[in-house]
Amino acid sequence: MTNQQTKVDPIREKYFGPLETAEKWSDRLFYLTAILSVAALLVEEGAHPALNAGIQVAFVVAVIASFVLGQAIRLHLAPRAHDRRIQDFLASAYQVPLNHEQTIAYYNNDQADPLKRIGAQVLENSLFSKEIAREMVKISRMQTAIYAIVWIVALLNRNSSLAFAAAAAQALFSEQILSRWIRLEWLQTRFENTYNGLYRLFQTKPKADKFSAMALESFTTYETAKATGGVTLSATVFERLNPRLSQEWEQIKRTLEI
Repeated sequence: MTNQQTKVDPIREKYFGPLETAEKWSDRLFYLTAILSVAALLVEEGAHPALNAGIQVAFVVAVIASFVLGQAIRLHLAPRAHDRRIQDFLASAYQVPLNHEQTIAYYNNDQADPLKRIGAQVLENSLFSKEIAREMVKISRMQTAIYAIVWIVALLNRNSSLAFAAAAAQALFSEQILSRWIRLEWLQTRFENTYNGLYRLFQTKPKADKFSAMALESFTTYETAKATGGVTLSATVFERLNPRLSQEWEQIKRTLEI
């Protein structure tokens, strides 16, 4: 996130890369199970017993694979990636190499005191995170609206079977659609509140002990938001917004003298 040095981020490639890949496959399995659940309703067992049986088997396999992949994401890939990111965050704040895999020019401020560096790093993180989440939530809103319209039409259409409406409801109220949208909205708000609070903290310049306590509080608030939200911020959106946000961060540093 800098214009002065080439940014090197081995953590994203090694740890967040596999996490994002697993999440993409999880989304694909979700859509596959949604399609198979509808196909099972359209293919009558009496007319096409072999095809119906094949669809049912494929549905069960997809559901089991989705469950296994979901557990791998929640219990291994996501915690591992976030642990590495926090480790690098603290290594940068205290200027101590906690691991050989260190980012270069990922955090950018001129603070010498570790706790002030923590505050500045969280300010920078929350700036990027709130803008990335804002872009992601736009797409999530559209997806949720489309699924909601399909479900309502199926529910109100007398020619639609109740089973089809139930399948549409299952898709809409899943982790990938409605829940993801709600969590993204919440995350964006949480990131923005963290950013605003830290910006005021650097503006008001309270006493050292108060500043340290509030900076650490913001750090924990930011990290618990990421853990609770359970949404990986898009690398594609980050790359698209990075030039503009890097310039904005440089302006913020000059304004706050950090």
